[in-house]
Amino acid sequence: MGFTSIPIRNIIREAVARGGIIVDVRNRDEFLEGHIPMAVNIPFELIEAGEYTLPKSKYLLVYCAHGVSSMKAALIMSEDGYRVINTVGGLAQYRGPLTRQR
Repeated sequence: MGFTSIPIRNIIREAVARGGIIVDVRNRDEFLEGHIPMAVNIPFELIEAGEYTLPKSKYLLVYCAHGVSSMKAALIMSEDGYRVINTVGGLAQYRGPLTRQR
């Protein structure tokens, strides 16, 4: 299947425009420290193990801390039949607001 990539700065706009789901693939503690608004947390380890389920009718916009894990996740998810958009740069490049749960 394959996936496309966009700059991380466009993640919220693309998610809204496509009715997509923002997926943070970092670990749970990192997610709670601060994540992009509207994001759900599915750690990369769960994706790698195939222990996740999301609607295949939705676009999935994936991100991580620096862009490496999200690219790997995007490849796995696209091979699993999901429509995936990888975000380049990760949170290190993101300049928008964050939701904090700690």
